[in-house]
Order: sequence, then structure tokens, then C-alpha cells
Amino acid sequence: MIDSPRNPEAETAPAPWWAWCGTRELTATDRRNLRRFNFWALAWMAAWVAATFAVRFWGERLGPAAWLLAAVPILLGVAAIVSYWQFLRHADELLRLIQLEALALGFGSGAVFMVSYRLLERLGAPTLDTSDPLLVMVVAWAIGQWLAARRYMGGGRG
Repeated sequence: MIDSPRNPEAETAPAPWWAWCGTRELTATDRRNLRRFNFWALAWMAAWVAATFAVRFWGERLGPAAWLLAAVPILLGVAAIVSYWQFLRHADELLRLIQLEALALGFGSGAVFMVSYRLLERLGAPTLDTSDPLLVMVVAWAIGQWLAARRYMGGGRG
């Protein structure tokens, strides 16, 4: 376990259930950058859902405006990527290591899933939407964060 000088009170405070990934040990800058990333990620997801429904139910009636509507989640997704990049660039080595291992698990799981499931589809498995592997990647990324935080921070106990 790597000792973290980030938050001295964290050493004695019991970890609440929502601090499973060591978020209570983030610096003020890390928390601000993480909130910024969470904001843009949630905005991207909400815009994607709204645009998907709008195009599905009113696509032809929207005409050329449908293209503008489809551009909104794309731009918000780019903002989420930039804010996550900033979060990583300003994080310390421990947080970067946790995120790097989590990203490796998420990306690797997504790549294996996409290639493998394509083969399973050819054998008769149900056809998935092209965005479905994203769920595998995000869940594996979250699991990777939890595993790395446990490894390097002792399960978030400080």
C-alpha cells in the first residue's frame, strides 16, 4: 500500500460507502477537476439520450436541424474528454496510476469484447448495437478503479 499524504483526516476517519475508490483522499484541485469531468460526462450522456429520442421520433420532421441536434452530444463528448485529460494531467502519481490501470482494464475488456462478440454474432448470437461495447468498457473501467484503489490505498482506508 502506498501512503498518501493527501488528506491527514482520512487516516482516522472511517471510509463511507461512497468513498470506495479513494475519492475522500483527492486534493481540492482533483475534486474540482473530477466534478468538471462528471459534469461534462453527464451532460454528454443526457444530450445523447435526448438527441437519440428526438432523431428517432421526429427525425424527418426536424429536417436539417437534426444534424445540428446530433452535433450537440458530439461537442459535449469532446468537452468530457478534454476535462478528463485535464483531470489526469493535474493528478498526482498515485491517482494517475489508479486511472492508468483502470483505463487499461476498460480498454482491453472493450477490445476483447468487440472482437469476440463479432465472432459470436456470426455463430448466431443476437446482433448488438455499435455503442453497446461502451457499457463493457465503462463497467470494466469502474471495476479497474476499484481494484487499483484497493491495491494501492488499502481499500480506501487511508
